[in-house]
Amino acid sequence: MTVGVLARVMLRRWAVVLVGVLMTALVCSLLINAGRTYWASVDLVFLQPGESAVANVSDSAVPSLISFAGIVKRRASQDGTPVELPSSNATLYGSGVRNGYSITLPNTGTQWAVSYSRPVLAVQVVGGSPDQVRQTVNRVLTMIEVSSRELQSEQGVPAKDFITLDRSPETPEIVDLGSSKTGRVKGLLALSMVGLALTALAALEIDRLVMLRTRSRSARNEPS
Repeated sequence: MTVGVLARVMLRRWAVVLVGVLMTALVCSLLINAGRTYWASVDLVFLQPGESAVANVSDSAVPSLISFAGIVKRRASQDGTPVELPSSNATLYGSGVRNGYSITLPNTGTQWAVSYSRPVLAVQVVGGSPDQVRQTVNRVLTMIEVSSRELQSEQGVPAKDFITLDRSPETPEIVDLGSSKTGRVKGLLALSMVGLALTALAALEIDRLVMLRTRSRSARNEPS
């Protein structure tokens, strides 16, 4: 079959071609948006009462702040379902997690000699959309902050003497960890070629059936 014949068939069966092109475009759109993963991280820094900046925290207060951060982590973990990472340096995405969050008290030591030197809880979130990640980040941070206040209230600590938490950064960046641009382009090109080939085959087959039906009807109508 020549290109000219194929072109004439496609023009005759333009409705079939239109449906095929639209379906191919829809599947390509789903491919673009499917399987993407987004990630964000934020540190919650524990500050001694009356301080509003990390730089003002005295060295003598750091050990007690770290201990309290560990207690808050346990309380917050009971209220949710955080992912337990293999190490404090691991990432959710690198650990194979595509949907969830983690709360970690960073270990600056080794596997055999644990050392907690900063009063910080590191929060990571991964999800399938920026909105999902943003909502989960806000929910987890709020849960940790509420746990901190509840623990201090239960011990009868006056509100003015509460250990406070500072978010760093205040608004975490949401990072797209989806497939590479080159991989997406190759996938779209392959899918487009398959879609157009199937569309052409469908147009040819429908045209053949219609032509056979037309010839059969003409033959029946011919005078004997």
